[in-house]
Amino acid sequence: MIPVVKKLSFVSRDLGIDADLLLTFDDQPIAGLYKTYYPSAVAVKKFGANGTYRADIIYRSQLAFTKAVISHDVIRSASTEVPIDVGQSTIITLEDEVYRFSDPKTDSTVPKKNIQCTNNAPFKGDIGVGFIVKQGDAPKTTLVWRGVEHGQKLNVEFIPRLRGYIDTCPHREDDLIKDPIMSERLFDEDLTTLEGHTTWVIKYDKTTQVFSVDEEIGGQDL
Repeated sequence: MIPVVKKLSFVSRDLGIDADLLLTFDDQPIAGLYKTYYPSAVAVKKFGANGTYRADIIYRSQLAFTKAVISHDVIRSASTEVPIDVGQSTIITLEDEVYRFSDPKTDSTVPKKNIQCTNNAPFKGDIGVGFIVKQGDAPKTTLVWRGVEHGQKLNVEFIPRLRGYIDTCPHREDDLIKDPIMSERLFDEDLTTLEGHTTWVIKYDKTTQVFSVDEEIGGQDL
């Protein structure tokens, strides 16, 4: 299956206030959010009060499992990873202190719309799910399961529903988000429903102190 690519562009023009835009996939159909697994701050984009600011993010539907390396609740890297398609399974093992994923295979026991990873390493481990923006690049880890038990099968249905928040905490890119975000949400969008390239204009109303986002078409926002 050829991966689908979506490019999102954000722009502000004389916003009137400095703001950080936090992007995350924190709306998933899997039980245990903020208990057994956590979304990451996929991107944190800064927009200044004066002048024009632009920021892009690219999503590609090629999924991957990652052996996430976490330090102080930040994703530092992935020691290894494996691209995987819906309906496939893989096994992670540890040999000579090196983690390895097996080659994914189509598996009839994998639940519908899921990918599956079995932890056959002798210890608990942190396993991530992400997407690969460009073939050959490291995946962008978007969700992390902490302390997956030996022998545990991790079934994941990943929904590319991106949410954008005006970040007041603030978060850093690749932070694990440990609790529901309480700051203002700008948008909640299933990326599969968008065109290949979408531009959104961020605005701020000084009177109401409310942010908004509008789609820009043909150089003009709606």
